[in-house]
Amino acid sequence: MGDELETREKLLESAMAEFSENGYMKASLRKICADAGVTTGALYFFFKNKNDLFKAIVDEPLKELCRLLTEHYMQDAQDMDSDDPAVLSAEYHIDTHTDLDKLVDYMYLHYDVFMLLLTGAQGSEYENTVDMIVDMTEQGFRISAEKAAARMPNCHVDEYMLHWITHISVDAYTHLLTHERDVEKAKLHMRRVMEFLIKIWFTMIVED
Repeated sequence: MGDELETREKLLESAMAEFSENGYMKASLRKICADAGVTTGALYFFFKNKNDLFKAIVDEPLKELCRLLTEHYMQDAQDMDSDDPAVLSAEYHIDTHTDLDKLVDYMYLHYDVFMLLLTGAQGSEYENTVDMIVDMTEQGFRISAEKAAARMPNCHVDEYMLHWITHISVDAYTHLLTHERDVEKAKLHMRRVMEFLIKIWFTMIVED
């Protein structure tokens, strides 16, 4: 049992290196096996195919990221249900969005995985991960924005602004990952970016 676990870990380490260097489409299963010191038969003992191997690397970190995002958007929506009128101000959310450091910490804990999803997933079932995150974010923003608009006389959510703000919000994180390797600097950058994003977030709510 111990030998099997060790072999599987060697394959995952080798696969991570190969996928990171060449991307999913150009990655060689033969090279992955050679670098791990095992036969291709050993690989197929643990994984159905290349996609299954890729999934074993990226799926759990991605699911946890989605859970953290969902938790964040649910908290935002709950805040909008508060009787406190301050929730309709950008300043309130700038002061309370402290959980975003946790999100950055998690992304950088699994930095290589998320970089792989951003730059090397084409051809795998994860090639549309960013689009999936955009859809999730837009849904989360919409719920909170509609709650906020309902509390403002004669106001509604502008679809164009909702979609645009969603995209630049997700882009802020992808840009962070691809341009800043240090996690502490990344958190500082994101605090500044998030202050800007929160200030413009309310521009998606317009008068009828």
